[in-house]
Amino acid sequence: MNTNNSPKNIETSINNMYSLYEKVKHIINKNKNEESSFSLTLFSFEFDDIETNYSTYLDISKKILSFIIENKPKKVSLFNFEKDKIIIFAPGSGTERQKFFKKVLNKYTNISDIFVDKNIVLKIKKSEVEWPRDGDNFDQLLSKLVDKLDENNCNHLASKFNINSNNIMINKSGEYLNNVKKTSTQLYLIAKNNNLEIIKQNIIAEKSLQIRGGKPGNFELFYILDGKISYAEGEKILNAGDSITARCGKEEKYFKTLTEVTLLYITSNPIFASEQKRINELLALNNKIAETDHETNQHCNRLQKLSRLTAEEMGLEEKRIFNLGFASFLHDIGKVKVPATLLQKPAKLTKEEWKIMKKHTEWGKEIILDNFSTEYFDKIAEIIYQHHERYNGEGYPQGLKGNQILIEARILSVVDAYDAMIYERPYQKALTREAALAEIKSEKGKQFCPDVVDAFFKAEKIYQQRNHDI
Repeated sequence: MNTNNSPKNIETSINNMYSLYEKVKHIINKNKNEESSFSLTLFSFEFDDIETNYSTYLDISKKILSFIIENKPKKVSLFNFEKDKIIIFAPGSGTERQKFFKKVLNKYTNISDIFVDKNIVLKIKKSEVEWPRDGDNFDQLLSKLVDKLDENNCNHLASKFNINSNNIMINKSGEYLNNVKKTSTQLYLIAKNNNLEIIKQNIIAEKSLQIRGGKPGNFELFYILDGKISYAEGEKILNAGDSITARCGKEEKYFKTLTEVTLLYITSNPIFASEQKRINELLALNNKIAETDHETNQHCNRLQKLSRLTAEEMGLEEKRIFNLGFASFLHDIGKVKVPATLLQKPAKLTKEEWKIMKKHTEWGKEIILDNFSTEYFDKIAEIIYQHHERYNGEGYPQGLKGNQILIEARILSVVDAYDAMIYERPYQKALTREAALAEIKSEKGKQFCPDVVDAFFKAEKIYQQRNHDI
């Protein structure tokens, strides 16, 4: 067998969770599909009790994934759930997939022979659900899949392998157990022991930071290594050497980074895997639309900056600015369901095409609610749903007017329209900054909220002073 263990081959063979969501939803909605049933199997490859350096983790993961990719049946698909977990989708009868899983088990019962020169403790577990037996929709199936993995009686595909464990490990600068990155923040997992995680986090300037209480027994420490953070509620400025602690409870506080900030984050509640999953899902959603609209990423980044500046001019609390930031980043995610031919059409859309295009706000809300369950994402979804409403009630999808429209959506409406005007699109040439501002002013009290327009004009001047790319 010709083995290709290259990271590129592995990366192209494993899909993201949004792709799985779309696949499952399509099959469930299409009742007459030839695939009358399917299974989802969650494999967990866990390092237990000791720390394993990152290069060893990569080596082991590469070998495991390469073997699975090479030996999986043709109709079986792989999806990345978390850094040490994959979900395997298999249509139809379970006979073929059980043979496949047995093959995986046989391979890794001899894993200590494969990694004889490594100091590892590895535990392989699996859980499985079937549709329609175990759930009616994607959320039910995924929830049951995770719950079954956490149960004490879950299937252990391999025992622990202890091979001369090291009690003292050295990590050189730049070596991390894992990391995840997006434009505004980067997380680096420095060390992990049972439930304790130590993480380095970098955050760019002018970003909201949410810190929440947690479950009973939870303890978190955010120690500022570099940079400045403001806390509006107490009018405090936190500098390098200052720290924030959080214990159990429902309380949440919001901070703002005044400069680039580096935090040392110590938590008794392992969060890295869930944060990695959330960030990767956010990026996957945004990249999905970027495949058909190459301007999307830069457009969203500009909207985040202008929206924050406008909200600050209006005196919005940091919690609402936090939600607005996410909504600005994901406001057009519903366009993943709009045909690329419409998004890239250079001519004016027909009446029927425009009906399809206008559905993107509704689809955007659905996608956010289907993919993220935390409370603040409900509010983010509603901002996205309303961002094409007009102050005079002539917008869509609900025809809301005035203060019926969320203030975050009214801000996003102005900022989105302005940015769309000053950058060239397939269907229109770019306007000059002056012409775009004049257009915004002419729609004050009609398309746009007067208070938002006034704040936006002040914010836009500040933006111009900080950014000279327009």
